[in-house]
Amino acid sequence: MSSHDRIRNSRSYRNPMLLIGIAMTTFYVVLGALLLFAKDFLPDVRTEFRNIFAGMLIVYGIYRGWRVYADFYQNK
Repeated sequence: MSSHDRIRNSRSYRNPMLLIGIAMTTFYVVLGALLLFAKDFLPDVRTEFRNIFAGMLIVYGIYRGWRVYADFYQNK
């Protein structure tokens, strides 16, 4: 096992990365939902662009959440 693998598998390294992954997942999904449902948030942006961008943020947030799950919970 290389030293990089040892560092990645150590518990002290994984916990902060897990928290950051969860925080970023939450950030992307909440920002996408806010853009999609709160029309007074960034009102100068056109509706078509808001909906497309909000959908992309939500999909990317779900993808990041899946990656966090795959990296931290399936490799135990």
